[in-house]
Amino acid sequence: MEISVKDFKHALEVVKPGLAAKETTIEQVTAFAFTETNVITYNDELCIQHPFSGLNAVGVVQADELYKFLNKVRTENIKVDISENSVLLKSGRSKVEFNLSSEIKLPLDDKKLNEKGKWKAIPKKFLDALTMTRSCASRDMSDPKLTCVHVNKKGFIESSDGDRLIQYKLGEKLPLNTVLIPATSVTAIVRMQPTKVATGEEWIHFKNEENTVLSCRVLNEDFVQTEAILKTEKKGIKLNFPEELAVVLDTAEIFTSSTLEFQTVTITLKKNKLIVSAKSDTAKFREDIEMKDVKDSFAFQITPYLLKDILKQTTTCTIYKDRLLFKGENWKYVTALSGVTED
Repeated sequence: MEISVKDFKHALEVVKPGLAAKETTIEQVTAFAFTETNVITYNDELCIQHPFSGLNAVGVVQADELYKFLNKVRTENIKVDISENSVLLKSGRSKVEFNLSSEIKLPLDDKKLNEKGKWKAIPKKFLDALTMTRSCASRDMSDPKLTCVHVNKKGFIESSDGDRLIQYKLGEKLPLNTVLIPATSVTAIVRMQPTKVATGEEWIHFKNEENTVLSCRVLNEDFVQTEAILKTEKKGIKLNFPEELAVVLDTAEIFTSSTLEFQTVTITLKKNKLIVSAKSDTAKFREDIEMKDVKDSFAFQITPYLLKDILKQTTTCTIYKDRLLFKGENWKYVTALSGVTED
């Protein structure tokens, strides 16, 4: 039997975000599970199922070596031989025999995982809102709800780490229950470009035009009250950021955390200049930009890709006594200000 390498690789790439980085108490979380109709991954936070029947096998193959091998294959098609305990792949003069475990031990039959409401269409701006709001979630698991994106059925999406808050209003009610989605799962959701959503008790489910189904475990807690964070004084000071800031942010990103969702840079304003600074485990970055009319000194932290997205829509912010506000057509970003030290 021969199958298309392109189709095989694509199927594995789609479900790859559902793999665990290492083995856990749940068996097979670092493996691809093949059924008669799908290839599946599961890591207790995500379960991704993509239509694929080309392997003509039911069982589990460890993911790392299979995925890497397919990326090295130079032929358009690959020969496949299936035995009771192995998958033999042949490409040109290369052949690899992978162990095949015929028993799928992943909890794919779990009642709560399979509990779904009706599939409903996702609003057009939903993915934009998820992408924008994920950046303010906390990394501190001592308060799990702050590590999530709050998706409210009334029609807004927000996240906050206690010092920063971003809220995006969709202008229409959402076809799902109010849920808290872990910010670490948002990248995989957005990447699959879902068009439909269904909700359950402990999971939320997304489906795209390829009939890929991504199930994401949600947190059943109430989100923090954000009205007080959004509330500002009536009067503030308008401040315009220079156009070159976006270019400097591109460089600063090199020296931030390697985890994209949680990269941060520090923006400091004082003595008619704006300072962009960032640091990694092995290096520090700083660049000064001349900026007139800076009277008060203050600093704030922000995710660089978020600030670049904000600057595409507006370069103007409002400074209040203890916070800074950016405001767009359908979103608000508020961050606490901190004092600065002298050079």
